Amino acid sequence: MKKFVLICLLFTTTCAYSWETFMDRCIKSWIGYPLDAMIKQWGYPDETKNVAGKNLFIWIDYDYSNSKNSGGISISSTDKKGNETVFSVGGETIVDFCKKTIETDENNIIINGSWKGNSCPLLYGSKLMNPQNKR
Repeated sequence: MKKFVLICLLFTTTCAYSWETFMDRCIKSWIGYPLDAMIKQWGYPDETKNVAGKNLFIWIDYDYSNSKNSGGISISSTDKKGNETVFSVGGETIVDFCKKTIETDENNIIINGSWKGNSCPLLYGSKLMNPQNKR
């Protein structure tokens, strides 16, 4: 049993580290490039903010799924703006989440970025990487 727990812990830690490394590389690959290039690759941001003189561009994505082995049902509906609402009865709803925040200078050149979430690579894959600069 101890070996099983150790293997599971090692696998989880390795995957998390790989995702973090991948996401950090993706964000860094855009630094020094114009925001327009990122928008062409990622699409328009969900939010824009100016905080303490910093221009922030934010992409937020959720993906909902219902676990099949729990016997529950899931009903979803989409409003006119394309926002999906998921209602689950029984079972377990699994939420994949990714939030990416990019900071630009006054010329809209990317100078910094961050991310958080549990499924950024799963939701986006290689689309996150700057195709012109794969650092």
